[in-house]
Amino acid sequence: MKKVLITAGDPAGIGPFITITALKDLLSKKIDFKIIGTESILGKIKGFSKIANKIELIEVKTKYSGRIKKGYPNRYSGQLALQYLEVAVDFLKKEKGFSLVTAPVSKEAIKLIKPDFQGHTEYLAKKFKVKNFSMFMVGNKLRIVILTRHIPLRKVPEALNYRDLYQNINLLFVNLKKLFKLKKVKIALCGLNPHAGINTFLEREEKLLVRVKKKFKNKNLELVGPYPADTIFREALNNNFSAILALYHDQGMIPFKTLEFSQGVNLTLGLPFIRTSPAHGPAFDLVDKPNLINSQPMQKAVKLALSLSCNEA
Repeated sequence: MKKVLITAGDPAGIGPFITITALKDLLSKKIDFKIIGTESILGKIKGFSKIANKIELIEVKTKYSGRIKKGYPNRYSGQLALQYLEVAVDFLKKEKGFSLVTAPVSKEAIKLIKPDFQGHTEYLAKKFKVKNFSMFMVGNKLRIVILTRHIPLRKVPEALNYRDLYQNINLLFVNLKKLFKLKKVKIALCGLNPHAGINTFLEREEKLLVRVKKKFKNKNLELVGPYPADTIFREALNNNFSAILALYHDQGMIPFKTLEFSQGVNLTLGLPFIRTSPAHGPAFDLVDKPNLINSQPMQKAVKLALSLSCNEA
């Protein structure tokens, strides 16, 4: 039996709604779904009563439900979202074989409780003492690893180093073969500077990419680039690459969200379990507009977790 654990996300956002609506077409006797959430919040969502007896709710109670208002994140919604994650961590350390799907949270709201919170990816890696991990965006046409993740743009050049590049490329290669069952892997490196340094006039960052590229001599891995950021994603749409390594957050996320917004999934590589999430935030502005909320990314995240869990062994 496949087993999926889901955290309901920020209770002031669309997380609880998309958690319930995404599952309505996926429920099966062959899948054990457990949702970490709060019944007084989930119970108000249309459709919850129809799935309540087909899933297990791991209840997280709060005495501050009256201070949580839909569409308005605050320290109370952030605290409850963080509690969902804490319960998930404790659960996954005891129970094996579960995939984790996380509904969106507000980093700003959680930071009011936990100032060093950077996001799901970093939080889970720290809790499971994983040092080599990657933020991997998976869509229908694009697959992109975001190297430096959530740091200011001005800090990106100094953050680039040989070790992190090598480890992320190797982790991506291993998982494209293991989880996605690719026999031949072609990873494209995205340059940092305009035109990726222009051939012989390479900048420090592109020289670093070339140096790392020379280290990989696996016959099943073709490492290409560095390519200019203004052309690499067009090449990817023509199925020329298995995946792209982007050097900083917006370099990869702008094309990904533009082209894969309703299909995109965030997959964390390196954890001792499959973890996915829809590639969007808590969308506080849509909470009172259910007809405008698209649950497809959350459903895609669940489907990807189910699919990859079969290949994890």
